[in-house]
Amino acid sequence: MELTNEERRHILRMQHAHLRRTIKAAQMAARGALAGMASAGELQVAVSALERELLAHLAEEERLLEPILAKLDAWGPVRLSLLRAEHAHQRAVLAVLTGRSAWPASWLVAGRTLSMCDDLITDMEFEDRELLDEKLLRDDLILLDASDA
Repeated sequence: MELTNEERRHILRMQHAHLRRTIKAAQMAARGALAGMASAGELQVAVSALERELLAHLAEEERLLEPILAKLDAWGPVRLSLLRAEHAHQRAVLAVLTGRSAWPASWLVAGRTLSMCDDLITDMEFEDRELLDEKLLRDDLILLDASDA
């Protein structure tokens, strides 16, 4: 049975809440590494957890939103293209941060991890506001703010 849009919103918002906790842990590890209070190994564990959870979330978000996003309204194809571009960027940055060659430069990884975490929070806020909004991702066919004039 296909999910309703309400169910899609609920699943993705719950994932965003969980991901925010993982992001917070990665931020703490990165700040600790920059301050000399956390080891490169601790940072690596936090970044690996972020990678694992973010990649799973991106796949689920694409599975749930791609089939319907382009059809929602006239701007749907643009929203879908932006979602795909943002996800490709996030995957590319994660690949660098978790690659073998990154770990001799843990201070650089720590700084970029903080930057990526800020970007992820901003991206989730955008998605919550623009993609998961009840006015956009609806289950009924009523158009809000529509005029018959």
